[in-house]
Amino acid sequence: MLEFSAETYVDIAQQLGMIIGALKGQGTATHDFNKAFNTILGDAESLGLVVTRDQVARMIVEQVSADRTKAHLTDGVLHIQDQAIDPNRLLYHMETVITVLKSELRSIKFRAIPKEKARYCDPKWLTDGVLFDKYPDTVDEFQRAGRCFAFGENTACIFHLMRVTEFYLNKVADSLGVPFNPLGWDHIGKHLTKEMEKKYHDKTAAWKSSEPFYASVLTDIQAISKGHRNSALHDIERKYEERDASYMLTVIEQFSTHVAEKL
Repeated sequence: MLEFSAETYVDIAQQLGMIIGALKGQGTATHDFNKAFNTILGDAESLGLVVTRDQVARMIVEQVSADRTKAHLTDGVLHIQDQAIDPNRLLYHMETVITVLKSELRSIKFRAIPKEKARYCDPKWLTDGVLFDKYPDTVDEFQRAGRCFAFGENTACIFHLMRVTEFYLNKVADSLGVPFNPLGWDHIGKHLTKEMEKKYHDKTAAWKSSEPFYASVLTDIQAISKGHRNSALHDIERKYEERDASYMLTVIEQFSTHVAEKL
């Protein structure tokens, strides 16, 4: 998938308009020409716009063939110092590129990521903390959930988050010495509640030192249970809304961090 800023194509459109305007008047904008067409050539390749790519390539070949002394490569970028072909011929090429580019782009759907969700598409999201250091596979799953959230696929986001939740709940169950059942988490919360409600003198020394951690875990589990409707996993008509996915991203990241820091 190609990632780019919409500003790039606005800039290209502006440059092409200025170049064509200059060619129809007098003089040429060679600096803008180099920038615009090197960018279009690269992005056309990435997007699979083969006709646009080939049209740009034909124009470049014609330029270079007309006068090789006016073209040179710098860091893999082609620069043409002066236009070596007739301005009318260059104008034809540029108008053709725009026509072909617009035609090919009609067959591709672009979806804009709102700026407040952009961080969930950043491959560096959650890679600078304890989750990535200890359990990097769960960060991969978090990032899948984040991308689903950014794309507006909120129910899919929850499904990925549940995979993360089950991994860390299993860690908690192991630390407590209780079996883990992915079909229901109530027994973990009930076990924690039972241990916490014991009288102080009946609690083991090990439990007393770990109780603050398990208290936070219990709070996290309750928060996750509040946002997770298990029936949605089985009822195709049940959906999660954006507020649900946003809430679950927050609480499950918090829960996972608590567990990863301790276990």
